[in-house]
Amino acid sequence: MSSPYTVRWGILATGMIADLFVKDLILDPATRDVSDVKHEVKAVASSSSADRAKKFLEECKVPEGAAAYGSYEELVKDKNVDIVYVATPHSHHYQNTMLCLEAGKHVLCEKAFTTNAAQAKKLIETAKAKNLFLMEAVWTRFFPLSIQIRKFIEDGNLGAVHRVIADNSFGDNVEEKYGTTHRMINMDLAGGCLLD
Repeated sequence: MSSPYTVRWGILATGMIADLFVKDLILDPATRDVSDVKHEVKAVASSSSADRAKKFLEECKVPEGAAAYGSYEELVKDKNVDIVYVATPHSHHYQNTMLCLEAGKHVLCEKAFTTNAAQAKKLIETAKAKNLFLMEAVWTRFFPLSIQIRKFIEDGNLGAVHRVIADNSFGDNVEEKYGTTHRMINMDLAGGCLLD
């Protein structure tokens, strides 16, 4: 049996979604019946400080050896990183993803990919021009149920699909829970129901 392909990750930001992503990423692939690929976190960057990045590595129990940076620019220069997971607030996805692409890094960008179509188009054009992988991290795409439904549609088992109605929501009063200045609500930070 050949050795698994190793994907070497850089993590851009240290918030809650990055924490969840990294803890899943470093699980033993055998727990998912996968043997041909493994993931290693090689570097983490926090916009606040290298100390915050170090603390994140410790909290996530990332194996020794990963670099901790206090700037995103340092992260994208790291030669041990092949792909960067962009986990900043979505109001900053365009600039952070472009930073990674310009540095020659593949990118998995958390949702919402960008705040408008023009930004998304520019990122896609840049990735294509540089022959780099670029994807929005939409987890529902990989659910077994989603995969099966796509297969049913592709195989013609459901007939012609004319309309799909879907809902993905939560029942919190967001202004009560977060206040009106939080990034989830603040329109200047691309808040609101459409993008977050």
